[in-house]
Amino acid sequence: MRIGVFDSGVGGLTVVRQLLRLGAEIVYLADTARVPYGNRATQTVRRYAFECVSYLVRQGVDLLVVACNTVSAVALDAVREAAGELPVAEVVTPAVAAALEQTQTGHIGVIGTRATIGSGVYERLLKERGARRVSSQACPLFVPLVEEGWCEHPVTELVAREYLQPLHGVDTLILGCTHYPLLLPVLARVLPETRFVDSGVALVHWLQRHGWVAADGARASTLELLLTDAPTPALEQMLQALRLGSVAVQQVRIAEHVLPVGA
Repeated sequence: MRIGVFDSGVGGLTVVRQLLRLGAEIVYLADTARVPYGNRATQTVRRYAFECVSYLVRQGVDLLVVACNTVSAVALDAVREAAGELPVAEVVTPAVAAALEQTQTGHIGVIGTRATIGSGVYERLLKERGARRVSSQACPLFVPLVEEGWCEHPVTELVAREYLQPLHGVDTLILGCTHYPLLLPVLARVLPETRFVDSGVALVHWLQRHGWVAADGARASTLELLLTDAPTPALEQMLQALRLGSVAVQQVRIAEHVLPVGA
């Protein structure tokens, strides 16, 4: 199966790491020229998502994975419009299901970009499905810190302690951005008693559980990495941190199809 995956930046490689275990052929598109999406207007995010998905459709993928919580929260309509009849998987629903399975107290926390948290999608779904209490916190500096390669930097821990102070008391925390699993060592130091939900892990479990994908142990996985801007040293650091090895990287132009004005 040829799976198209996209994110605003390289954070979605945390999802790719999980998908590679299935023996899949993966085309990953990172819109690094326009990262981060989380502080953009909703209509802007919808336009970017439409362009990214249209590009992946032209690459002949069989399944589209939205490895971006911001897009999953505010732009799925644009994604599905661009995808046509192709199946689309997003990260919010699987993360919610995983959190509800893990929580012992029913008090679940969510961290994400301003757009994701502002959409209220996590809080709504969690409460609809039985969460006793939901605490949400926007963490807009986390994505730039990860993209800069500062996952273990002292500044990152200072920022994390400031952001996560209101979340002491949650027993399960959804990492509502695919960049955030790269900050897990820092987050675990700040909230040592908390369970963390990695949306990439949750997504792959969801895909397998619902029969969208199946592991093929006889086939070697492949990864094609496409960027909309030049590669950075932080990308190489991330590839090493995720143990993805040496990956051929190509810079591409995607904006041949645009979302109609007013759509």
